[in-house]
Amino acid sequence: MTEAPKPIRNDSLVESITKAKEEASKENTVKMLNEIVRAKLLAPVTLDREPVTEGEDGQVILEKDTTVSFELIKATNGDLYYPVFTHGEELRKCSSEQNQRSMIVNFEDLANMILGQGNAVRGFSINPMGDNICFTAEMIKSMIDDMKREAGE
Repeated sequence: MTEAPKPIRNDSLVESITKAKEEASKENTVKMLNEIVRAKLLAPVTLDREPVTEGEDGQVILEKDTTVSFELIKATNGDLYYPVFTHGEELRKCSSEQNQRSMIVNFEDLANMILGQGNAVRGFSINPMGDNICFTAEMIKSMIDDMKREAGE
């Protein structure tokens, strides 16, 4: 018998966001950025067809050619952002749908999605109905450049 998948939790990320908001020191900001780069986040998605089966590990398996559409939110200035969430409770704050589908994404996934489509989507927002920490394409590019410099590339 297989175990049910563990829910996504990012307690250290949530803690680092809280600390960075309380005291915007360089140390707290760097810790938060490091946690974001390591985190697995939930992104709400819409599928054009229902998943066919469930894998042994509890993950959903999509039928070939299933279209996955990531949901977007609009800022007051009209800019579009991908909403992402640190855990299920935050995701539920943003969605009234009972059977909301979500996909696990990480910083690299988000960076590729945002930087790969020009200026269509401005960035991503972590917990938009709570902490609402926004990362623009420029911030993401800067973070990637810093990581490459640190790695000696």
